[in-house]
Amino acid sequence: MPTAERAARRRRLALRLFGIGLAALTAWLVAEIVRQTDWPAVQLALRQRRAADLVLIAALALASHALYGVIDILGARALLLRLPRRRVWLTATSSYACNLNLGSLLGAAALRFKLYGRQGVAVADISRLIATSVAANWIGHLVLFAGLPLWGGTAVLAQWTGWAGAYGLSVAAALLVALYLLACRSAREWSERGYRFRFPPWRLGLSQTVIAAANWALMGALLQRCLGDGADYATTLAALLIAAVAGAAMHIPGGWGVLDYVILKSLSGGLDPHRLVAGVLVYRAAYYLLPLMLASLSIGWLLRAPPPQEPLAGGTA
Repeated sequence: MPTAERAARRRRLALRLFGIGLAALTAWLVAEIVRQTDWPAVQLALRQRRAADLVLIAALALASHALYGVIDILGARALLLRLPRRRVWLTATSSYACNLNLGSLLGAAALRFKLYGRQGVAVADISRLIATSVAANWIGHLVLFAGLPLWGGTAVLAQWTGWAGAYGLSVAAALLVALYLLACRSAREWSERGYRFRFPPWRLGLSQTVIAAANWALMGALLQRCLGDGADYATTLAALLIAAVAGAAMHIPGGWGVLDYVILKSLSGGLDPHRLVAGVLVYRAAYYLLPLMLASLSIGWLLRAPPPQEPLAGGTA
């Protein structure tokens, strides 16, 4: 058997084993949550939520998704793509909602290519637009992660890494943000295994980073509202930032099980456990399921609407 074929078989086997391991981990995390939870008490906590509070929670969730869509609008403008902002915004927000729930492993990334491609955007420009948006989203995350010691969120991270590790990770996050913005300032390119990433122009990179950081901060406010009175904002945001990293590292679609487990464990010391589980369930419904239902309508419209008639520019930013 040729060496290349053997290597390919090993990779496929490794991916299968990795997938089985992730599925087993997810099942264990969900089982732990189910086993440790008093579900009648959680149901009672959910029934006690006021309608006005749920409306506010839904509004915060939709505002966060709307803010995320602005990142793509800025990227499309920098690429000189003559697309209506409404189309770009709907494409970005609907793809984001699908990615949150399904993950790239289940084809959510391909949806973005399909939607932008149907609007006449070249594959190279779609790739660059997605790359800059994803990078900005995580750089915005790192901005807040770097600030953990400044606003009192380090104690939550220290539960997982120890105090030295928590401060070290915050410093590393600050360095990564600085390096990213410096690379944008000097218009650098980064190459790895044949893939090239061209850093966005300075103003675009900074604007997208600010919007992304504001969006993560808004997500923290949403989770705090879902948890109810008694939840501290700094602690809640820190738990969310940690859970997001854990979910991304595990590559589990939607972070199901992982994100919930990390948030519950991070905040278990200061809140009633039944209200905590109820709050996480409300957060899941508001930030994941509600936007996904609305995204299905947006995707249907984008697939039915005629593509732009005029040719699209691109690739000059």
